[in-house]
Amino acid sequence: MKRNFFIVLFLLAVMSVMVCLCISRSYQKETTFYFPQIRAYMKVYKPLLDEYGYIGFSRDGVFPFSENSDFVRVYKSDISLLHFIFNPSDNKVIYVVDRWNNAKINQSNFMIEKISQTDTVFYEQSSIGGVSIQVLKSQSFEVFIEGDLQTVYYVDYSVCESPIRARPICK
Repeated sequence: MKRNFFIVLFLLAVMSVMVCLCISRSYQKETTFYFPQIRAYMKVYKPLLDEYGYIGFSRDGVFPFSENSDFVRVYKSDISLLHFIFNPSDNKVIYVVDRWNNAKINQSNFMIEKISQTDTVFYEQSSIGGVSIQVLKSQSFEVFIEGDLQTVYYVDYSVCESPIRARPICK
């Protein structure tokens, strides 16, 4: 009887480890996007046991995540919200709007600069339903990531005015 109990206990432990490994693989994600408007790739990488996520940028789609790569490290949270603003005529510079001021920037090939959402170069004051809000100017391209770095949207006024959910590419 004791032997059967230990066999069942052992099998449950092995099954638990297998389930945990499957869950960790599905949670530890890296998703790659390509934006032809700025001719750049973006990868969102969320390591499983790390409290930070990484958003990397590349021209060729290779993301080593080393000191020689361009990325922004941000605290993973349900309220995470990062905006990346690009001027398509000068897409060598990436502007970051970090609402909670918890992003760390590593730059190598791109220039990455933090700006405020009240920056008048990229945003203008608008009134919608009597509420005053900051709206992206039409010559700019914006990518934003929200909700524990789960969802990526972009705003491209040459296509339409509303945010469009970005679709990952398969690599």
